[in-house]
Amino acid sequence: MMSLPPSCGSCTLCCTVMKVTMPSSVKPAHTACEHCTLAGCSIYADRPDVCAEFQCLWLATQQAPQFAMPSSFRPDRCGVLIDLNAAGTVLAHCAFPSSWKRQPIHGWLLGMAQRGHNVLLHSAHADLLLKADGSTQPLRCIGVDPVTKNRVYVPEAAA
Repeated sequence: MMSLPPSCGSCTLCCTVMKVTMPSSVKPAHTACEHCTLAGCSIYADRPDVCAEFQCLWLATQQAPQFAMPSSFRPDRCGVLIDLNAAGTVLAHCAFPSSWKRQPIHGWLLGMAQRGHNVLLHSAHADLLLKADGSTQPLRCIGVDPVTKNRVYVPEAAA
């Protein structure tokens, strides 16, 4: 068994939050991967392409020291895995529904919303849009765009 690259350390949050389609099965989002262990991925050398190609924003920034996010933003430390989609939406995959509310990640996410970015807070329980004033708006996923492969969301209807 090979371990994760040193820059990931013991972080395996992507192994839980990501949906992974493997030849023999599909691992749903927000479900621990059967190959994820305390030592890392038990099939690391033969992991699916989607796993091999994925880099969270924290890991990607570590390759450019002038843009590197601080270690407190590492997903296993802050409870939020940040990704950007092709449209520039900030996707905050939360390990727990309130993970995004803790500092320093809350301040960073709010700052992105205040700079005009769409910030989507995604957990196993809800999808929320973080607004520039700090409030949130519940969203509902209505499908996947066939061209961009991005999920499409609409505001949740008021009850």
